[in-house]
Amino acid sequence: MTAKSHGLEEECESILEATGLTEDQITLPNLGSTLAPPKPLVATFKANWPTKATSQSFFEKALLGQFEGLAIEDEPTAASNGFGFDEGGEDDSTKKNGTLMDADDEEDAAGWDMGDDIVPEEDGDFVEVENADAGGSGISEADLWARNSPLAADHVAGGSFETAMQLLNRQLGAVNFEPLKPRFLEIYNATKTFLPASADLPPLINYVRRTVDETNPRNVLPIIPRDIESLATLDLQNGYKSMQANKLEDGVRIFKGILHALIVNAVSTASEVEEAKKLITSASEYCVAMSMELSRRALGTSEEIQKSPEKLKRSLELSAFFTIPKLEVPHRQLALISAMKLSFQNKNLSTALSFANRILANGVGPKNLENVRSRVEFFLNTKLS
Repeated sequence: MTAKSHGLEEECESILEATGLTEDQITLPNLGSTLAPPKPLVATFKANWPTKATSQSFFEKALLGQFEGLAIEDEPTAASNGFGFDEGGEDDSTKKNGTLMDADDEEDAAGWDMGDDIVPEEDGDFVEVENADAGGSGISEADLWARNSPLAADHVAGGSFETAMQLLNRQLGAVNFEPLKPRFLEIYNATKTFLPASADLPPLINYVRRTVDETNPRNVLPIIPRDIESLATLDLQNGYKSMQANKLEDGVRIFKGILHALIVNAVSTASEVEEAKKLITSASEYCVAMSMELSRRALGTSEEIQKSPEKLKRSLELSAFFTIPKLEVPHRQLALISAMKLSFQNKNLSTALSFANRILANGVGPKNLENVRSRVEFFLNTKLS
């Protein structure tokens, strides 16, 4: 079929003779057009490539009939390497009567004090190639991160999630790693950049380090996104804004994210250690405070709470608990004002007065000062009557 489709009649006859068949005994399908070789995208064979001009030899000139100025004595000069040596590497100055200089002539050059023959020392300095266990060839930088550090964050960056969880279990007693999954993926994706290569090849991977100036493979470590400084300047401030705007669900999510980021993180200085401790304290206090207030609001509307003595009691308790965590002064004032109003509305005047005194002790602005003063005056008038 291939020979027939390409018009090779002689090849077809030889194949029929070898098989002992005739063309009538073979049923061939409709043959299409022959396959053509692929055409070049760039016709480089048509380009005018530069060529280097060479001089003609004695025999080329004789064959071309260029006898003018041509003598039989003309011989091509010996190839030289630019130092006066012929192809054999011998200079005319080293010859004497057609032979090389003998030993006596070499003794005449003894005054140059060429010295002894240079023999390489056996015990010289050399670089020893380390084996694979010491960080040699065949090990990716991601594997080196897990070998060089006892921190779970560096193991996560290298993709060794199992060893990272083992470290967190031994160091912190962590057993439920589901909340840490977004943090694991965040670190793993942030420590690598990918450069697309050819269509049929995988991208080129570039590992991002936090030890930029380090050249020793035993000391290279990955970059950890959302470090201590980033958490203090961005995430913590966003959590404060959520508290101020009464968006407690968002605030709980932000402060829990800070705690999760601190669990899988890295510090390098003593100041960063102290800053991390402050972040842990602030985030945990805000998480507890916001969670208690959300639990109080989940009891139901004010009408539903008033109908149930158990819910009313629980609501007053949670409002009082909301004022205990160590929050920033403006946020603590919000919790105290909320608890004071709830206690005042439910005729719990003594508790409302204690909240009012705490508000005044912290310093209250003119906007809320009149509100506090009216509660205190009402309490005093009730006591006098």
